[in-house]
Amino acid sequence: MVSVRVINVINLSSETWRELIDYYGLNDYDLKTLYDNMDFFEKYADEIVHEFYDEVMKRGHLKGIINENSTVERLKKTQVWYLKTLATDVIDDDYIAGREKVGAVHAKIGLSATWYIGGYSIYLRCIRKRLSHSDPHVSFSIYEAVTKRILFDSAIILEQYIGDVMSKNEAYIKHMTNASNELIQSVDQVTAIASDFANSATVLAEAQGAVVESASTLYDKSTAIDAMSKLVIEIAAQTHMLGLNASIEATRAGDRGQGFTVIANEIRKLAERTKKSSEEINTSVSELVKYINSINQQAEQTMATSEQQAASAQELSALIHGIEDIATRLKQ
Repeated sequence: MVSVRVINVINLSSETWRELIDYYGLNDYDLKTLYDNMDFFEKYADEIVHEFYDEVMKRGHLKGIINENSTVERLKKTQVWYLKTLATDVIDDDYIAGREKVGAVHAKIGLSATWYIGGYSIYLRCIRKRLSHSDPHVSFSIYEAVTKRILFDSAIILEQYIGDVMSKNEAYIKHMTNASNELIQSVDQVTAIASDFANSATVLAEAQGAVVESASTLYDKSTAIDAMSKLVIEIAAQTHMLGLNASIEATRAGDRGQGFTVIANEIRKLAERTKKSSEEINTSVSELVKYINSINQQAEQTMATSEQQAASAQELSALIHGIEDIATRLKQ
């Protein structure tokens, strides 16, 4: 055993860490005890680390994390260094920062705090096994001091784990809030567009309904005109027949019927012109009726499509409102 000077070995600027180290009962005397027995850690560090990894590699998920991120040989060197640092005689801000860095690295590779702290239990068992051959009083002092120090180290590591998780949660919440705000803005824009579309579709459907009604009225009027033109044709035919009969009777009357013959001929000519015009009107009206029928069918189809668009627009609007509600609840 080597005795050294007594100095102020605990020197922390953080009031929180000073209170915590006092709460754990770790003091200058404990650090001096460990420092005075540095040869113990120098002697058994490799052996303890070897036994430690024999136990760790039995756990499949721990083995997977190690193989994915490093090698056992590289980690053994780091752990040998760590065991030897348990005998250092100073705990200061740099010491805290070093332990925090270790915690951040292990959190980053996905090793949970529970399994990491469980590793300290293995170290304590290995250390106690090797202290059992030493002087009981000295062994107890070393084991008590190293237990306090390991527990304090685990507190630093655990604090880093919690801080890392909280930082990630805050970043995640901020990201989700921003995404929710963007989603709400987008939904508002889509809602406005859908509302305009619904209104336009409704107006279009109403307009198409008016077109169908007008086309139907026009069809009825055209049908009436067609009936009237047919009636005129019949009257013209009868008039022509009357003119023909009158001409025959005028011929029989001789000189006394010559004037009546002229009138009868004019009646016949007028009847023929009326018949011809009526036939042309009838032909035009028939074609007009066909066009009206076609327009009416197209208008009905368009109206049906417009009504369907209006209904779809209303459904879309309702769906968007549902999404907006979800986005608002997500933000909350």
